[in-house]
Amino acid sequence: MSWNHVSSAIGDACVQAEVLNEGRRRALVVRLLERLAVDVTGRFPWERGGEGKQRTDGWELIPEFVGSNVCLMFFDGADEIRKFQSGQDLLRVLKNCPPLEFYVCDEDASYLLCHNHHDFVVGWGRASQWVERLGNA
Repeated sequence: MSWNHVSSAIGDACVQAEVLNEGRRRALVVRLLERLAVDVTGRFPWERGGEGKQRTDGWELIPEFVGSNVCLMFFDGADEIRKFQSGQDLLRVLKNCPPLEFYVCDEDASYLLCHNHHDFVVGWGRASQWVERLGNA
């Protein structure tokens, strides 16, 4: 998935989503590796751990977990990371996108969430217990 659909949806939803500069992007990748033991630069990190539940509505649930907090979103490889001001902003954008596999975390890397192309929600860190409680749908 490219950022083309997301960029268009950001504009359509009138949402602000800052692109992290290279230094901040690298720092986040390192924090995720150090704090959650997840290498987001590789393909399909969800194949190597995390708590997962199959949920076709997972893409809508992740913004609920984020709530009113700032979140960071990226795709496989974490080549580009966008900062959203809240889960509500993220949801407004996702509603205007085709189905996609994406990752969301906070700036401290206390959690990482993924909604993958198999309709699984996968969580690490603070999000793992939340995902465990979701159940399958």
